[in-house]
Amino acid sequence: MARYIADANQVGFFYESGTYAIPSGVTLQSAGLVQENSLTSAMNTLPIRFTGNATRDVGQQVNVMEDFEGTLTFYPQDWKGLVFALGSVVSAGSNETTVPYTHTIKALNSTDTNQFTSKPTALKPFISFSIEDSQTNAGSATTNKNFVRTAKGCMVNTWSVSASQGEPVTCEIGYTAQSVTQTSGVATSLTTGTQRPYLFDDLIVSKGGTAMNTVREFSFSINNNLDAPHYINGSKVVSVPIPGNRDYEISMTLDANEDDTIPLYEANLLGGSEFNMTANFTDASAGAGSRGIVMTFSGCKLTTMENPTTLEGVDEQSITIVPKTVTAIGSDTIALYGPFTN
Repeated sequence: MARYIADANQVGFFYESGTYAIPSGVTLQSAGLVQENSLTSAMNTLPIRFTGNATRDVGQQVNVMEDFEGTLTFYPQDWKGLVFALGSVVSAGSNETTVPYTHTIKALNSTDTNQFTSKPTALKPFISFSIEDSQTNAGSATTNKNFVRTAKGCMVNTWSVSASQGEPVTCEIGYTAQSVTQTSGVATSLTTGTQRPYLFDDLIVSKGGTAMNTVREFSFSINNNLDAPHYINGSKVVSVPIPGNRDYEISMTLDANEDDTIPLYEANLLGGSEFNMTANFTDASAGAGSRGIVMTFSGCKLTTMENPTTLEGVDEQSITIVPKTVTAIGSDTIALYGPFTN
């Protein structure tokens, strides 16, 4: 009996064809430097008891709704995951050979049409993708020995990016899938990116155009609040998930200082004034402007602020900020952030 060993694991994603839950082509895309993919498959067994069964035990067990959810954690090398979370991207370059290319990422609303979905229904499905998760038999990489699952129709329920001192930047995607297929064959070939992951020192957080220079930890999250309906339509799997109201949240820990603490507390927390922010991730080693992303947070409201007074060390404060809107512009050597020209 050969075990499945972690160094043979592989996780990547497929773009979908324009029709929900149908993967496009055979090219497996790199999601970044994947740290973990946790895929949960639930058959939701319903125990049934009935008279005449002559026992206190369950009479029958039947499978009802099928639910598939997962969490993908990775060190980003690009920002395609943010496209799946917000829904729209326009990639542009001066010509086919000139880099860097730019990627303008915006949030879709319910009245907008997903540019990568051709399904002619009023549902206007949100952008989706498929994930292939493979665990390879340590004794053989041939057919009938492996554990390969493909989650189709994945939509981003939650997406987050976080940075901490001395660490790589980390992204986490919480997704809902429509179905999962499993084979024992050979995993699809995957070419991982060669660029280094983004690091904590690639990030500069600014408020009102002024850099906040004492940030120790930063995180930004998106919650699409997906509704995954199980319609009475002859199928146990979810129909096309429906994005609900979108929630944004920024959390930061920083060393208290007069430049940030006083205006944050007086004007923004007690005074209630809104402000704008940016999170600028720039890979300085790649050359100015050639690899990075600027996330712009508009209409920010400071909702909570903790300022503990302690016995020693530098005073720290923890703050939570809720933006109204978010946009992003990225740049790198990738021509397209979508499955086809937009």
